[in-house]
Amino acid sequence: MGVCRHSALVVVAALFAFAVSAAKAQEAPCGSDAWSTVCFGTIDAPDDQAAVFSMAARQTIDVLHSPEFARDLRDFVARHGVEGPHAAAWADVDPTGTVEALKAHLPGQRVATYGGLRGWFLKTFFGNIAYDGSADGPILLNRAALPREAPSIANTFAHEIAHRAGLRHPHSSGALTIARCEPPYVIGSLVEKHAAGPTWQPGSDDCHLFGTVP
Repeated sequence: MGVCRHSALVVVAALFAFAVSAAKAQEAPCGSDAWSTVCFGTIDAPDDQAAVFSMAARQTIDVLHSPEFARDLRDFVARHGVEGPHAAAWADVDPTGTVEALKAHLPGQRVATYGGLRGWFLKTFFGNIAYDGSADGPILLNRAALPREAPSIANTFAHEIAHRAGLRHPHSSGALTIARCEPPYVIGSLVEKHAAGPTWQPGSDDCHLFGTVP
């Protein structure tokens, strides 16, 4: 019994340590060049991911302001947004207005993380890597899904910002394959595509329509 009790205490201590793992608020990252005055708010990230989070924020700002992103979103809506089980989520989405709404949510956007037993549970059983939190709070990334590369995190930032811009993926609770072709997932994938550059290829977490010929 003593050994079991000791083991349980070790597990609890480890989970607690994971929940409060080192995180440090860092200077707000901004976009590049013409977008250098567009800045996220504070980013509270684990020390070993701080630079990656900052790079991801910069990539998100740059891509959402790029004509290439606007073109790709417009093309996706025109080619794939009117038919199929995902089409209802695109019914009232105007690509031009959507880009402006996404950009409007960038300045001051804060980021933090969560973890511990809750983070492990949500990642293990539901695949949750982040959520958008409250309307005026930070985007919250799950530490159980870290480390990740900057373009992947930029994908998540854009996905959660899309939620704050009013976009939804109504099939996410029952049909993830369909949900990945709905606005927040598609926007995140497009941001990752441009952040990663020419080496990007759609994967299992991206809408299957990215692999189709127009």
